[in-house]
Amino acid sequence: MFLVLADQDLAGYCPIYERIARSIAEDDEILSLITEHRPGSTRTAVLALGATHDLVLRDPDSELAAIYRGENNDDPWPLFRALIIDNAPAIAATMRTRTTQTNEVGRSANLLAVYASISRRLTRHGDDRPLAIIEIGPSAGLNLLADRFHVEYFAGDTVIGSGGDPASRVQLRCELRGTTSFPGLAGMHPIADRSGLDPAPIDITDPDDARWLRACVWPGVPDRPERLAAAIEIARHDPPVLHHGDAVQDLGALLDSIPDHVFPIVTSTWVLAYLSRDARLQVCEIIDRFGEGRDIAFVTGEAPSSAPWVPELSTDQLALGTDDGTPTVFGLRMWLDGRCHTSAAALCHPHGRWMAWFDNDSEMEQRHG
Repeated sequence: MFLVLADQDLAGYCPIYERIARSIAEDDEILSLITEHRPGSTRTAVLALGATHDLVLRDPDSELAAIYRGENNDDPWPLFRALIIDNAPAIAATMRTRTTQTNEVGRSANLLAVYASISRRLTRHGDDRPLAIIEIGPSAGLNLLADRFHVEYFAGDTVIGSGGDPASRVQLRCELRGTTSFPGLAGMHPIADRSGLDPAPIDITDPDDARWLRACVWPGVPDRPERLAAAIEIARHDPPVLHHGDAVQDLGALLDSIPDHVFPIVTSTWVLAYLSRDARLQVCEIIDRFGEGRDIAFVTGEAPSSAPWVPELSTDQLALGTDDGTPTVFGLRMWLDGRCHTSAAALCHPHGRWMAWFDNDSEMEQRHG
């Protein structure tokens, strides 16, 4: 599981964790301590790295903390191994009580692009309603604030488009890949309402919760800690509404509470992967039942296997992302006037660093029910 993580997501992106992950894969003692209470999977691997990072953040004067902050280039593995050995019970307790809650705000660059595409469709449909965003598994809800960040989309040295708040403390840059023209954020409707549904929402005013968000950020990746800190400050001044609940059990009631004067968009980014296959399908069925009687959109930024209702990408399209992170497909399933249309809008880096845009918002593959 650690080798898969190293090969797919860490190589060339997070050298500190790549070194640690490859070393864990060859160390039976450490591997046994990590998997003693949880099944072996890349999700377990990421959670273990987060649980250990949480300990590092508790001791900012430690040598390992200095390495994580990029203050020196020493080998992190001996210190990491010693930390696991000395704190195995505490790490196991964190892994039992916490879940991975990356809340990577870089994904907002991808979300905004899809929101703009939805808005243009609505405008052509004669619908000027503002948007209401409902996020499944929002953690602290930072990506619910996407329009309060600023994003630049670029190819090479050329800025292709931008949007959001130019004065925002969160400045995002997203590289555009492929040859398809990208329409940018033109015509995006304002976001009038934003809420989230999470079984364990993060309270950013709680020091332990805020530290856990930081622990889920991979060390040594430029700008990620600073972006997270800036997004937390924005959320503290105007926090989104976060509901404690289950996606299958509680999503329907939350949708029913959305007033008619807004257009609801349900989103998930790397959340469905943590649900069972049946639960994923149930979430889609809940939204489809709602869509039969009222317009709605479902935006998913997930691994292809986690959203099987999204049309498959071609081999050439998938090739645009095989060299950098687990392929993340942003799918758009949209109900208008009781008719369901589904498209694969984009292929993206799992943390939003780049995007290959495929969606043509004047045409959609039509799929019913």
